[in-house]
Amino acid sequence: MSPAASEPALTLRQALLVLVLYGLAALLSIWLSARPGQIAAPWFANPIGTVALLALPSRRWLPMLLALGLVNLLVNLGTLPGAWRWALQPGLDAVAFVPGNAAEMLLAAVLLRHLGMNADTLRQPGRFGRVLVLGALLPTFCSAFVGAALVAAPTHPFTEAWTEWFAGSLIGSVAVLPLVLAIWLLGTAALRRSLRQPRTIAYLVLSAAITLLAMTTLPRPFVVMSIGLVLVATQTSFAVTTLATLVNTVLLALLHTTGMLVPPPAVAWWEPGLYQLSVIASLLPGLLLSSSMEGQTQAMRHLLANEQRFRSLYTRTPALMHSIDPQGRILSVSELWLQTLGYEEREVLGHHTTEFMTPETARYARDVVIPQAKRNGRCDNIEYQMRARDGRVLDVLLSAIWLYDKDGQPLHSLAVLQDVTEKKRLQALSYYAAHDPLTGLPNRVLLQDRLERSCVQHARHGTRFAIGFLDLDHFKAVNDTHGHHAGDLLLKRVARRLLTALRASDTVCRLAGDEFVLLFADVEHDTDLHHLVQKILASVALPVRLGDLPDSPVVTVAASMGLALCPDHGQDPQTLMSHADQAMYTAKRSGRNHYEIYQPGSTPGVSSRREAGEGAS
Repeated sequence: MSPAASEPALTLRQALLVLVLYGLAALLSIWLSARPGQIAAPWFANPIGTVALLALPSRRWLPMLLALGLVNLLVNLGTLPGAWRWALQPGLDAVAFVPGNAAEMLLAAVLLRHLGMNADTLRQPGRFGRVLVLGALLPTFCSAFVGAALVAAPTHPFTEAWTEWFAGSLIGSVAVLPLVLAIWLLGTAALRRSLRQPRTIAYLVLSAAITLLAMTTLPRPFVVMSIGLVLVATQTSFAVTTLATLVNTVLLALLHTTGMLVPPPAVAWWEPGLYQLSVIASLLPGLLLSSSMEGQTQAMRHLLANEQRFRSLYTRTPALMHSIDPQGRILSVSELWLQTLGYEEREVLGHHTTEFMTPETARYARDVVIPQAKRNGRCDNIEYQMRARDGRVLDVLLSAIWLYDKDGQPLHSLAVLQDVTEKKRLQALSYYAAHDPLTGLPNRVLLQDRLERSCVQHARHGTRFAIGFLDLDHFKAVNDTHGHHAGDLLLKRVARRLLTALRASDTVCRLAGDEFVLLFADVEHDTDLHHLVQKILASVALPVRLGDLPDSPVVTVAASMGLALCPDHGQDPQTLMSHADQAMYTAKRSGRNHYEIYQPGSTPGVSSRREAGEGAS
């Protein structure tokens, strides 16, 4: 977007200032060309008018053009000798210069507005070159035909008039347009700060001195003049370089005006143009180099600013983050990482990441995770245990990506760690709330949930399932003889045997003491259930060694089981549990070490085993 579309139009005060500057630039140009026998001086005024038009909306161009043309006319009339100032022919000659200058400013403004002007235009040599072509070369080339047609005379042929107009306007535009654009697009603050520095003034003076020395003493002066401008471009800013270009152009015109620099004699009408091209060629290298360096400097500023923003975002983000090199050394960490683990940054940077892990995690990270992540480019949700400075162990989930150079070699990683210590603690509490702490089997809470789910599944799809109450026979004798530790060990071995004997879809729970409940899913045929129950009872009845030593006691404990099927013996959890419990007591009363299926109409055994005379056996 053109700045004219986004910036406010010129105020009246600014417009008057533009007209004054235009008039002063025109006066300087006319004064430099008022010496007989010299080439046409650069015309400095039109670039000021061009940028003034760019700073205005298009609907206000006509009044500004008329005002600029009036100033042009007044300056032309004002520089005439007093006796000729009000004569008709000199007045007409003065008017003849106005249309060509107006055409040049209008065409340049139209082309540059179409190109789109912003600060980056001056920082990209390619776009800046297009600015010079569209804002200087094409407008001066075309307007020279208008101007030459109006000012040509028998003593001043059209070809000579066109060459002088084109060369003078082009040199003036190349010298002034970049400076005026820099002031408009970049502002004057940076230029004013630079001009307050002795270093900047020294380079400006040095550049002018090089031009003066080269033009008055050397055989190839324009090459040396360009070297001085290149020096300014490499040591200062774009705005200062444009100012140095204008100063050197004015100095060059003064040398021509005073006769200290005489161009080679011309035979053909176009030969002076070649000399003018040498002047332009000496101005362009410094401008283009400065544009390139300004772009690089701006890109570096943006890069440093982005790096600073990224680093600030990285370190201050509310997440545990760290970055490591291919050797595993920590390159950077976030503030939350330091706060959570209790370290200072100087205690962490440069140290191997495994120094802040538990030994098991360190081996896992060093031998498995880091090598695989470097090969694959990433890792996700790796369980680590980090060790804080105060000795606390934190459970974290680590996800990381690796960045590579152009040869595919790893440069560094970026890892995010999620602290799941509290989550794991709550999960553990939730686990033990639904599981038996001794055997790890589901307890009554989880059994009730799965039994309700099975009942819902039956109601929706008609599936059959069974529930079995299992009670160890004479378990109390083991406790009394070998102690409660041996009894606990026996319960763990029985729980493991039950898990091994059951199918993957089945569930075994421990209710209390030596009492287990088994949930058999998807019972299609009763014979399959009978074979499974027999397998379970046979597994439980195998001898059990109560310890790992050779002389540990060996016991043999059988079990009794009662079964109830859904929907045969009930369709809700409470009924099925009650009927399975009754069937188990029936098995106890009929000799133990076998199972019974609930029979409707049987004596509802008393709800407590102790009332049935079994005690804790």
